[in-house]
Amino acid sequence: MPTARSQRRLSALTVVCGGLLLLATGCPPPGPDREIKPIDPLPLRDAVGIVNDNNRGLQLTIKSKGGFARCRFTDQDGSKRRFDVDANLIVHCPRNMRLDMSVLGKSYFVFGSNETRYWVEQPDARALTWGRHDRDIEPNARDLIIRPELIVEALGIALIPEGDNAHISQRITDTHQQLIFYDQSGSQSGRISKEFWLSRFEPQLIDRVIFRDPMGQLVMDAKLDKYKPIVPGGPLIPHRFEVNWPATEGYMLLTVSGWKLLPNVTVDHPAFQFPLDRGAEFDRIVDLDVELDHIYNPLKASDIIRMQLEEQQQREENGFPPANEVPFSDEPGTSEASDQSNESDDG
Repeated sequence: MPTARSQRRLSALTVVCGGLLLLATGCPPPGPDREIKPIDPLPLRDAVGIVNDNNRGLQLTIKSKGGFARCRFTDQDGSKRRFDVDANLIVHCPRNMRLDMSVLGKSYFVFGSNETRYWVEQPDARALTWGRHDRDIEPNARDLIIRPELIVEALGIALIPEGDNAHISQRITDTHQQLIFYDQSGSQSGRISKEFWLSRFEPQLIDRVIFRDPMGQLVMDAKLDKYKPIVPGGPLIPHRFEVNWPATEGYMLLTVSGWKLLPNVTVDHPAFQFPLDRGAEFDRIVDLDVELDHIYNPLKASDIIRMQLEEQQQREENGFPPANEVPFSDEPGTSEASDQSNESDDG
Protein backbone atom coordinates (compact mmCIF):
# COMPACT_ATOMS: atom_id res chain seq x y z
CA MET A 1 0.00 0.00 0.00
CA PRO A 2 1.56 3.35 -1.07
CA THR A 3 2.39 5.73 1.74
CA ALA A 4 1.58 9.47 1.75
CA ARG A 5 5.24 10.22 1.02
CA SER A 6 5.28 7.94 -2.04
CA GLN A 7 2.07 9.53 -3.34
CA ARG A 8 3.63 13.00 -3.11
CA ARG A 9 6.71 11.76 -4.98
CA LEU A 10 4.49 10.29 -7.69
CA SER A 11 2.57 13.57 -8.08
CA ALA A 12 5.78 15.57 -8.31
CA LEU A 13 7.14 13.17 -10.93
CA THR A 14 3.94 13.57 -12.95
CA VAL A 15 4.26 17.37 -12.92
CA VAL A 16 7.93 17.21 -13.98
CA CYS A 17 7.18 14.80 -16.81
CA GLY A 18 4.28 16.95 -17.96
CA GLY A 19 6.52 20.02 -17.98
CA LEU A 20 9.20 18.24 -20.01
CA LEU A 21 6.58 17.04 -22.48
CA LEU A 22 5.24 20.60 -22.86
CA LEU A 23 8.75 21.92 -23.55
CA ALA A 24 9.32 19.24 -26.15
CA THR A 25 6.04 19.62 -28.00
CA GLY A 26 5.11 23.27 -27.42
CA CYS A 27 1.72 24.69 -26.45
CA PRO A 28 -1.31 22.97 -27.94
CA PRO A 29 -2.80 24.82 -30.91
CA PRO A 30 -5.85 26.91 -30.06
CA GLY A 31 -8.94 24.88 -30.69
CA PRO A 32 -12.42 26.16 -31.47
CA ASP A 33 -13.04 26.80 -27.78
CA ARG A 34 -9.90 28.97 -27.55
CA GLU A 35 -10.78 31.30 -30.45
CA ILE A 36 -11.84 34.84 -29.66
CA LYS A 37 -15.51 34.96 -30.46
CA PRO A 38 -17.49 38.10 -31.25
CA ILE A 39 -19.65 39.50 -28.51
CA ASP A 40 -23.37 38.94 -28.98
CA PRO A 41 -25.09 41.90 -30.65
CA LEU A 42 -26.41 44.48 -28.22
CA PRO A 43 -29.63 46.47 -28.41
CA LEU A 44 -29.01 49.66 -30.35
CA ARG A 45 -29.32 51.86 -27.26
CA ASP A 46 -26.77 49.79 -25.33
CA ALA A 47 -24.27 49.73 -28.21
CA VAL A 48 -24.49 53.50 -28.63
CA GLY A 49 -24.22 53.89 -24.86
CA ILE A 50 -20.86 52.09 -24.74
CA VAL A 51 -19.41 54.44 -27.37
CA ASN A 52 -20.81 57.59 -25.78
CA ASP A 53 -19.70 56.60 -22.27
CA ASN A 54 -16.15 56.43 -23.62
CA ASN A 55 -16.33 59.53 -25.82
CA ARG A 56 -17.78 61.87 -23.19
CA GLY A 57 -14.29 62.16 -21.76
CA LEU A 58 -13.02 63.34 -25.17
CA GLN A 59 -15.32 66.36 -25.56
CA LEU A 60 -12.48 68.72 -24.71
CA THR A 61 -9.74 70.11 -26.92
CA ILE A 62 -7.26 67.35 -27.71
CA LYS A 63 -3.98 67.51 -29.59
CA SER A 64 -1.96 64.81 -31.29
CA LYS A 65 1.65 64.03 -30.40
CA GLY A 66 4.20 62.58 -32.79
CA GLY A 67 1.87 62.57 -35.80
CA PHE A 68 2.97 61.29 -39.21
CA ALA A 69 0.94 60.99 -42.41
CA ARG A 70 1.46 59.30 -45.76
CA CYS A 71 -0.87 60.96 -48.26
CA ARG A 72 -1.97 60.90 -51.88
CA PHE A 73 -4.18 63.74 -53.14
CA THR A 74 -5.55 64.54 -56.59
CA ASP A 75 -5.45 68.22 -57.58
CA GLN A 76 -8.20 69.94 -59.56
CA ASP A 77 -6.16 69.47 -62.76
CA GLY A 78 -6.03 65.71 -62.18
CA SER A 79 -2.38 65.53 -61.14
CA LYS A 80 -1.60 63.32 -58.16
CA ARG A 81 0.58 64.53 -55.31
CA ARG A 82 2.19 62.24 -52.76
CA PHE A 83 3.52 63.32 -49.38
CA ASP A 84 5.22 61.84 -46.36
CA VAL A 85 4.65 64.61 -43.84
CA ASP A 86 4.47 65.51 -40.19
CA ALA A 87 0.85 65.80 -39.14
CA ASN A 88 -0.32 67.98 -36.28
CA LEU A 89 -3.97 67.65 -35.36
CA ILE A 90 -5.95 69.65 -32.82
CA VAL A 91 -9.65 68.90 -32.32
CA HIS A 92 -12.59 70.07 -30.27
CA CYS A 93 -15.83 68.19 -31.00
CA PRO A 94 -18.13 68.42 -32.75
CA ARG A 95 -16.77 70.65 -35.57
CA ASN A 96 -13.58 72.44 -34.55
CA MET A 97 -10.35 71.03 -35.97
CA ARG A 98 -7.07 71.91 -37.64
CA LEU A 99 -4.88 69.38 -39.42
CA ASP A 100 -1.53 70.83 -40.46
CA MET A 101 0.60 68.74 -42.83
CA SER A 102 4.17 69.98 -42.97
CA VAL A 103 7.78 69.07 -43.74
CA LEU A 104 10.52 70.69 -41.69
CA GLY A 105 8.01 73.24 -40.46
CA LYS A 106 6.75 74.20 -43.94
CA SER A 107 3.00 73.63 -44.34
CA TYR A 108 1.79 71.96 -47.53
CA PHE A 109 -1.88 71.54 -46.62
CA VAL A 110 -3.93 72.89 -43.74
CA PHE A 111 -7.44 71.51 -43.27
CA GLY A 112 -9.66 73.43 -40.86
CA SER A 113 -13.18 73.69 -39.54
CA ASN A 114 -15.03 75.66 -36.87
CA GLU A 115 -18.65 76.14 -35.86
CA THR A 116 -19.60 78.03 -39.04
CA ARG A 117 -17.05 77.31 -41.80
CA TYR A 118 -14.64 74.72 -43.19
CA TRP A 119 -11.59 75.36 -45.37
CA VAL A 120 -8.52 73.98 -47.13
CA GLU A 121 -5.35 76.08 -47.27
CA GLN A 122 -2.47 75.44 -49.68
CA PRO A 123 0.20 77.83 -48.39
CA ASP A 124 2.75 77.10 -51.13
CA ALA A 125 0.14 78.03 -53.77
CA ARG A 126 -1.31 80.85 -51.63
CA ALA A 127 -4.74 79.30 -52.22
CA LEU A 128 -7.82 78.97 -50.02
CA THR A 129 -11.03 77.02 -50.64
CA TRP A 130 -13.80 77.39 -48.09
CA GLY A 131 -17.48 76.82 -47.43
CA ARG A 132 -20.20 77.18 -44.81
CA HIS A 133 -21.79 74.45 -42.73
CA ASP A 134 -25.33 75.83 -42.95
CA ARG A 135 -25.70 75.77 -46.73
CA ASP A 136 -28.46 73.66 -48.30
CA ILE A 137 -26.16 72.45 -51.08
CA GLU A 138 -23.83 69.75 -49.81
CA PRO A 139 -20.59 69.19 -51.77
CA ASN A 140 -20.42 66.02 -53.81
CA ALA A 141 -17.55 63.58 -53.53
CA ARG A 142 -15.47 65.29 -56.26
CA ASP A 143 -16.03 68.92 -55.22
CA LEU A 144 -13.19 69.14 -52.67
CA ILE A 145 -9.90 67.34 -52.01
CA ILE A 146 -10.97 66.58 -48.45
CA ARG A 147 -14.13 67.54 -46.59
CA PRO A 148 -12.53 68.99 -43.42
CA GLU A 149 -15.78 69.08 -41.48
CA LEU A 150 -16.00 65.27 -41.72
CA ILE A 151 -12.57 64.62 -40.21
CA VAL A 152 -13.74 65.11 -36.62
CA GLU A 153 -16.45 62.47 -36.97
CA ALA A 154 -14.04 60.21 -38.85
CA LEU A 155 -11.83 60.13 -35.75
CA GLY A 156 -14.55 58.18 -33.93
CA ILE A 157 -14.52 60.49 -30.89
CA ALA A 158 -17.78 62.42 -31.36
CA LEU A 159 -20.94 61.60 -29.45
CA ILE A 160 -23.51 59.54 -31.33
CA PRO A 161 -27.07 60.93 -31.34
CA GLU A 162 -29.40 59.03 -29.02
CA GLY A 163 -33.15 58.80 -28.66
CA ASP A 164 -36.11 58.48 -30.99
CA ASN A 165 -35.06 61.46 -33.14
CA ALA A 166 -31.63 60.07 -33.96
CA HIS A 167 -32.83 58.43 -37.23
CA ILE A 168 -30.48 55.47 -36.87
CA SER A 169 -30.96 51.83 -37.79
CA GLN A 170 -28.49 49.00 -37.56
CA ARG A 171 -27.44 45.91 -39.46
CA ILE A 172 -25.59 43.06 -37.80
CA THR A 173 -22.63 41.26 -39.38
CA ASP A 174 -20.26 38.64 -38.00
CA THR A 175 -17.84 41.30 -36.80
CA HIS A 176 -19.79 44.57 -36.47
CA GLN A 177 -22.92 46.36 -35.44
CA GLN A 178 -23.21 48.84 -38.28
CA LEU A 179 -25.10 52.01 -37.35
CA ILE A 180 -26.84 53.51 -40.41
CA PHE A 181 -27.65 57.24 -40.29
CA TYR A 182 -30.39 58.76 -42.45
CA ASP A 183 -30.50 62.38 -43.57
CA GLN A 184 -33.78 64.06 -42.62
CA SER A 185 -33.23 67.45 -44.25
CA GLY A 186 -34.92 68.86 -47.35
CA SER A 187 -35.27 66.92 -50.57
CA GLN A 188 -32.62 64.41 -49.49
CA SER A 189 -34.72 63.16 -46.58
CA GLY A 190 -34.35 59.44 -46.01
CA ARG A 191 -31.04 58.91 -47.82
CA ILE A 192 -28.14 57.14 -46.09
CA SER A 193 -25.64 59.84 -45.12
CA LYS A 194 -23.11 57.94 -43.01
CA GLU A 195 -22.31 54.68 -41.25
CA PHE A 196 -20.51 54.00 -37.96
CA TRP A 197 -19.28 50.43 -37.64
CA LEU A 198 -19.05 49.32 -34.01
CA SER A 199 -16.75 46.38 -33.40
CA ARG A 200 -18.23 43.26 -31.80
CA PHE A 201 -14.91 42.70 -30.08
CA GLU A 202 -13.50 44.55 -27.10
CA PRO A 203 -13.53 47.49 -26.57
CA GLN A 204 -16.72 47.59 -28.76
CA LEU A 205 -15.95 51.06 -30.13
CA ILE A 206 -16.03 52.56 -33.64
CA ASP A 207 -13.48 51.05 -36.01
CA ARG A 208 -14.90 52.25 -39.33
CA VAL A 209 -16.68 55.42 -40.47
CA ILE A 210 -18.26 55.86 -43.92
CA PHE A 211 -19.75 59.04 -45.43
CA ARG A 212 -21.89 59.34 -48.57
CA ASP A 213 -22.79 62.41 -50.62
CA PRO A 214 -26.33 63.34 -51.81
CA MET A 215 -25.80 61.21 -54.93
CA GLY A 216 -24.99 58.15 -52.82
CA GLN A 217 -21.31 58.17 -53.78
CA LEU A 218 -18.76 57.18 -51.17
CA VAL A 219 -17.11 60.37 -49.92
CA MET A 220 -14.86 59.04 -47.18
CA ASP A 221 -14.05 55.61 -45.75
CA ALA A 222 -12.03 55.73 -42.52
CA LYS A 223 -10.69 52.72 -40.61
CA LEU A 224 -9.70 53.27 -36.99
CA ASP A 225 -7.26 51.12 -35.04
CA LYS A 226 -4.95 50.88 -32.03
CA TYR A 227 -7.25 52.20 -29.31
CA LYS A 228 -5.32 53.27 -26.20
CA PRO A 229 -6.19 55.38 -23.14
CA ILE A 230 -5.56 59.08 -23.71
CA VAL A 231 -4.34 59.20 -20.09
CA PRO A 232 -3.88 56.29 -17.67
CA GLY A 233 -7.34 55.04 -16.80
CA GLY A 234 -8.93 57.55 -19.18
CA PRO A 235 -11.11 57.14 -22.27
CA LEU A 236 -9.80 55.19 -25.24
CA ILE A 237 -8.87 56.92 -28.50
CA PRO A 238 -7.53 55.55 -31.82
CA HIS A 239 -3.87 56.06 -32.68
CA ARG A 240 -4.03 54.87 -36.30
CA PHE A 241 -6.34 56.15 -39.05
CA GLU A 242 -6.46 54.86 -42.62
CA VAL A 243 -8.69 57.04 -44.81
CA ASN A 244 -9.73 56.68 -48.46
CA TRP A 245 -11.53 59.22 -50.66
CA PRO A 246 -12.55 56.95 -53.59
CA ALA A 247 -14.03 59.61 -55.88
CA THR A 248 -10.83 61.67 -55.92
CA GLU A 249 -8.46 58.71 -55.41
CA GLY A 250 -7.22 60.31 -52.21
CA TYR A 251 -5.56 58.36 -49.42
CA MET A 252 -4.12 59.12 -46.00
CA LEU A 253 -2.52 56.91 -43.37
CA LEU A 254 -2.23 58.92 -40.17
CA THR A 255 -0.49 57.58 -37.07
CA VAL A 256 0.10 59.36 -33.78
CA SER A 257 2.28 58.33 -30.87
CA GLY A 258 -0.13 59.84 -28.37
CA TRP A 259 -2.76 62.44 -27.53
CA LYS A 260 -2.86 65.29 -25.05
CA LEU A 261 -5.91 66.72 -23.31
CA LEU A 262 -6.02 70.54 -23.32
CA PRO A 263 -8.94 71.37 -21.00
CA ASN A 264 -8.10 75.09 -20.90
CA VAL A 265 -8.13 75.53 -24.70
CA THR A 266 -11.56 76.61 -25.95
CA VAL A 267 -13.12 76.86 -29.41
CA ASP A 268 -11.92 80.48 -29.52
CA HIS A 269 -8.34 79.27 -29.93
CA PRO A 270 -6.56 80.74 -33.00
CA ALA A 271 -6.16 77.24 -34.42
CA PHE A 272 -9.90 77.18 -35.10
CA GLN A 273 -10.11 80.70 -36.54
CA PHE A 274 -11.10 81.16 -40.18
CA PRO A 275 -7.96 82.25 -42.11
CA LEU A 276 -9.49 85.43 -43.54
CA ASP A 277 -10.69 86.46 -40.07
CA ARG A 278 -7.14 86.29 -38.74
CA GLY A 279 -5.81 88.40 -41.62
CA ALA A 280 -4.24 85.69 -43.80
CA GLU A 281 -3.75 86.69 -47.44
CA PHE A 282 -4.09 84.52 -50.54
CA ASP A 283 -3.65 84.95 -54.28
CA ARG A 284 -6.61 82.68 -55.04
CA ILE A 285 -9.75 82.31 -52.94
CA VAL A 286 -12.59 79.99 -53.91
CA ASP A 287 -15.92 80.32 -52.11
CA LEU A 288 -17.15 76.77 -52.61
CA ASP A 289 -20.76 77.71 -51.89
CA VAL A 290 -20.76 80.23 -54.75
CA GLU A 291 -19.19 77.65 -57.05
CA LEU A 292 -21.81 75.06 -56.11
CA ASP A 293 -24.61 77.57 -56.62
CA HIS A 294 -23.37 78.17 -60.16
CA ILE A 295 -23.22 74.43 -60.81
CA TYR A 296 -26.48 73.28 -59.24
CA ASN A 297 -28.63 76.44 -59.40
CA PRO A 298 -27.72 78.21 -62.68
CA LEU A 299 -29.76 81.24 -63.66
CA LYS A 300 -32.58 80.39 -66.02
CA ALA A 301 -32.86 82.24 -69.34
CA SER A 302 -36.22 83.68 -68.28
CA ASP A 303 -34.65 85.11 -65.10
CA ILE A 304 -31.87 86.74 -67.14
CA ILE A 305 -34.37 88.33 -69.56
CA ARG A 306 -36.46 89.63 -66.67
CA MET A 307 -33.43 91.19 -64.99
CA GLN A 308 -32.30 92.80 -68.24
CA LEU A 309 -35.74 94.36 -68.82
CA GLU A 310 -35.88 95.62 -65.24
CA GLU A 311 -32.44 97.17 -65.65
CA GLN A 312 -33.49 98.99 -68.85
CA GLN A 313 -36.67 100.25 -67.19
CA GLN A 314 -34.64 101.54 -64.25
CA ARG A 315 -32.30 103.39 -66.60
CA GLU A 316 -35.23 105.12 -68.33
CA GLU A 317 -36.80 106.10 -65.00
CA ASN A 318 -33.49 107.64 -63.92
CA GLY A 319 -33.33 109.77 -67.10
CA PHE A 320 -30.66 107.75 -68.90
CA PRO A 321 -31.16 106.99 -72.59
CA PRO A 322 -32.35 103.44 -73.23
CA ALA A 323 -29.78 100.94 -74.31
CA ASN A 324 -29.67 100.40 -78.08
CA GLU A 325 -30.10 96.68 -77.62
CA VAL A 326 -31.07 94.33 -74.83
CA PRO A 327 -29.04 91.13 -75.25
CA PHE A 328 -31.43 88.28 -74.72
CA SER A 329 -29.71 85.01 -73.87
CA ASP A 330 -30.91 81.47 -74.32
CA GLU A 331 -28.09 80.04 -72.25
CA PRO A 332 -28.24 79.80 -68.45
CA GLY A 333 -25.58 81.52 -66.39
CA THR A 334 -24.19 84.36 -68.54
CA SER A 335 -22.29 87.50 -67.64
CA GLU A 336 -23.63 88.13 -64.15
CA ALA A 337 -22.92 84.60 -62.97
CA SER A 338 -19.52 84.74 -64.67
CA ASP A 339 -18.67 88.06 -63.00
CA GLN A 340 -19.62 86.65 -59.60
CA SER A 341 -17.45 83.59 -60.24
CA ASN A 342 -14.46 85.74 -61.20
CA GLU A 343 -14.92 87.87 -58.12
CA SER A 344 -14.98 84.77 -55.90
CA ASP A 345 -11.88 83.37 -57.57
CA ASP A 346 -9.98 86.64 -57.20
CA GLY A 347 -10.90 86.93 -53.54
